[in-house]
Amino acid sequence: MTIKTFEKGEIIFREGDLGDLMYILQEGTVDLKKKVEKGELVLKTLTKPSEFFGEMALIDGRPRSASAVAASDTKVMAIDGASFEKMILSNGKFALKIIKILSERIRNSNQQVEELIETSPRERIMIGMSNFALRDGERLKNGHYLVPLRNIRMWINGHLGIPFEEIDLCLQRLLATRIIAYAGTSRDHLIISERFVREYHRRG
Repeated sequence: MTIKTFEKGEIIFREGDLGDLMYILQEGTVDLKKKVEKGELVLKTLTKPSEFFGEMALIDGRPRSASAVAASDTKVMAIDGASFEKMILSNGKFALKIIKILSERIRNSNQQVEELIETSPRERIMIGMSNFALRDGERLKNGHYLVPLRNIRMWINGHLGIPFEEIDLCLQRLLATRIIAYAGTSRDHLIISERFVREYHRRG
């Protein structure tokens, strides 16, 4: 077991690589990403110390199913296959934790698939906009939210796997109906209404 550090944006491992290590988060943030058409989809963001990732490569010996990228300066504990097996066999609590987390990931994956099937791309974009506004937007005095246009486009593309062309088409339709509006003449920020955020956050 060794401690490794990664700077923001540094790749911990790549999708498709063979893996002989799993990792336990000590400090920082890690994005788990999967390649999709015209981009990458953020499957999960790990933020809590003691969360682990990359264990499937040790369990089934298959190539990495996703990439892991440091979303901030990050410190992890790297565990090789022999150490992992020893921990499983000698520590019942650790083995049970592995089982619970794997079960939770399967449930979450099934839920994501159901949501993708049942929700149109346009509605997914609007749900994503409301989530982004609540998380990263600036709350204005009138209750509306101010968000950087570039950031929200990148977030929707990265987290929902929706191509930029579809995102831009949806934004233009929302702007045309005045559901959202540009903030000023520079057109680099959007104003999203409180009602819109409340409605689509509830749907998500």
